[in-house]
Amino acid sequence: MKEPIKFGIILLVFCAISAGLLAFVNSLTAPTIAKTELENTLSSYKVIFGDEADDFEEYDRTKFAEIQEEHPEIQNVFVATKNSEKVGYCINVSVNGFGGAMTNAIGISLDGDVIAGFRNISNAETKGFGTLIEEEDYYSSYMGKSATSELKMNKEPSTDDEVLQISGATVTSKAVLGGDNIVIDVYNNYLKLDK
Repeated sequence: MKEPIKFGIILLVFCAISAGLLAFVNSLTAPTIAKTELENTLSSYKVIFGDEADDFEEYDRTKFAEIQEEHPEIQNVFVATKNSEKVGYCINVSVNGFGGAMTNAIGISLDGDVIAGFRNISNAETKGFGTLIEEEDYYSSYMGKSATSELKMNKEPSTDDEVLQISGATVTSKAVLGGDNIVIDVYNNYLKLDK
């Protein structure tokens, strides 16, 4: 009876040491990961808005907290400006796809309430299927789409409320679309009203 107790105590000590090391390594890498994701996000917004914006400022923290209380999927909001004038919003949304959490960046132009663009920041989707959200064929289906009402999926999008549905990656497509519509809701009910 003493052997199982001895092994149990040894296993408990190993688990405690492993958990402590994991927490320590996480505390060292978390700031670097967050910085890299922020850099990727801002780079994406520069590509999305192109010459239409020359700066991206963090949205008011108090107002952002209100948005996140209602929509915890919203990770960041930036204000896109051109010559210090507000031209749009940049919104990061995190949703769960087939492979787990993914973060997508959507830019919305105030001029015409249209989507300026879409980029995937991070994902763990299946290569060759879900990862097609990283490809130009997918993200180009967002440009100029209306941000005034919910988007829909279509294998051949032709109207201003349809984006590309990826064949063979229905879970990924539905997850991205769900995040898109959260972004559109936030834009119409919070950001667009913020003068």
